[in-house]
Amino acid sequence: MLSALEGLDIIFPAFAPYVLPVSVLILVALFAIGLGLSLFTGRGALRSALRMVLIGGGAGAVSFLVGRALGVALG
Repeated sequence: MLSALEGLDIIFPAFAPYVLPVSVLILVALFAIGLGLSLFTGRGALRSALRMVLIGGGAGAVSFLVGRALGVALG
């Protein structure tokens, strides 16, 4: 999520002020998906929502860091 947003920021510098608000919006959407998922799994709503945020946010953070490291290594 962050790596894609940063890529847009590099290509279109006018998007720079929107990176943080869109990141927050994505995390809120992941939270809502986790809440919805709890209806199907029977687990606690808060636990399921936080799990989804941690998994999705963690995946975004890892891809951001890998992209940053490759950018430094290649650039």
